[in-house]
Amino acid sequence: MSPSRQNEPIVLGAGLQLQLPLAIGTLQWGTTALDHSIINSKGCITEEEAQAITDEFRSSGVSLFDTAEGYGGGTSEKRLGRCIAASDDKTNDTLPKALLMTKFLPVFWRFGHSSFECALRASNQRMGIDCCPIYLLHSPVHWRPVEYWVESAGICKRKGLLTALGLSNCNAEQVRRAVVAGEKYGVDVIVNQVHYSLLCYNSKALRDMEAVCKELGVAIVAYSPIGQGLLTDGLSTELFSKNKPARMFRVTYDDIQPLRACIKKVADNHGATMAQVALNWCASKGTVPLVGCRSVKQAKDTLGALNFNLSEEEVTELDELALERSTLESPGWRRAIFVSLAGVIMTICRSLDWIGYGMIQQAK
Repeated sequence: MSPSRQNEPIVLGAGLQLQLPLAIGTLQWGTTALDHSIINSKGCITEEEAQAITDEFRSSGVSLFDTAEGYGGGTSEKRLGRCIAASDDKTNDTLPKALLMTKFLPVFWRFGHSSFECALRASNQRMGIDCCPIYLLHSPVHWRPVEYWVESAGICKRKGLLTALGLSNCNAEQVRRAVVAGEKYGVDVIVNQVHYSLLCYNSKALRDMEAVCKELGVAIVAYSPIGQGLLTDGLSTELFSKNKPARMFRVTYDDIQPLRACIKKVADNHGATMAQVALNWCASKGTVPLVGCRSVKQAKDTLGALNFNLSEEEVTELDELALERSTLESPGWRRAIFVSLAGVIMTICRSLDWIGYGMIQQAK
């Protein structure tokens, strides 16, 4: 997929398509006190800023927006729904319809089809829609097999609650099993949202998953495409020491210097930033990079990643220097702890929202 082909739609499946190879993440759009003090290191963004970011992307033709029931206990879903509704009132009819993508968190205490359906209905209500365009299984780590949740999605599709099913953090085998189950239960499995960047491209698990997705027509939505700052300008040793992906992948500052030097060289060749090159590289691989923004300036910089093309030689050079630390290779117990912790945080944030503290003053 060439990022210069902005007039060629990106077909996702189930009748859904994108005009631009870009998705916008709202992990930091939660509005609770927990979001402000712990989840977002820089605090909550305001409603005005969130609306301005949405307007910037929508007016540029970006249509895919990602959230989750676990982001702020659903307050991110509420905010995204408000911003999209307000933005659509301002935009013209020639722009593609917004596609909202949210996620079901399969914590261990959820174990039935009714859990899936109740969560989906609640997410739709928070976003102000009747049918979710793409509903993702946030993780395959559960004592129920992935096929069970695909069956849940099939039930919900027949009830008109979702258009298509997506996956998140699934490896090659899980993607294949989900697609087969989707054919059985009558629901299209159209995306797999995974960590995909130059930090993990040479991982065997990632490349195997990528090959299966291409074979089966499943689009890859690439989260953390810039490594939360590891692949951007201005990275200092101090900032590196605080970087979560660096700790997660167990990489040292020296490990990433050859790759960063190459990204910088390519960026200078195109008059671009390092972040823009990292995003453009993801798009050149046929993925849809997922980017979180906290300001209109960041939104404009992100859109700038689609204004140039990397040469085949540049892509090859970057490929050769890419690292191989994929989250798909994380042990199951570690991923299970993550899901359980995310479930606890979701419950706390949702409880704050229920008792009237879902929107703190700093987020208004």
